[in-house]
Amino acid sequence: MQRFERAKYAGELTATKFPDLAGRFQFWCGGSGRRYATSRYAPGQTPPYDLAVSLYVKQTGEGPKVIAISAGHANEPAPAGADEVHVHVVERIEALAFAHRDLRALLDGDTGNAPSGAPDGNIIPFNPRRAA
Repeated sequence: MQRFERAKYAGELTATKFPDLAGRFQFWCGGSGRRYATSRYAPGQTPPYDLAVSLYVKQTGEGPKVIAISAGHANEPAPAGADEVHVHVVERIEALAFAHRDLRALLDGDTGNAPSGAPDGNIIPFNPRRAA
């Protein structure tokens, strides 16, 4: 199996005790197969987390689709076409760099091997100085 075939939407939280919370939390699998928990926000409603990977998501008939990704501050403006922002918060800059690289595989045609800041308009360049 190639790396990018693992990248996919992995569903929302199943919370039988608190069903109202279930839709707020989403799971995504990166190119490595690692599962990432995210919180779902409307564009413009994201808290100002310092170390976070933001997935800009469009809801489609086939399910949610990542249309862009960024790392660093979570409250950056969402690109046009994004219906939601799914935010994965990390504790260390090293984890931020890994998650950003791994979750880029969710973008169509990205195998996860492109360098940060590649000339693809869907990858908002990772800037560790801005995130630190």
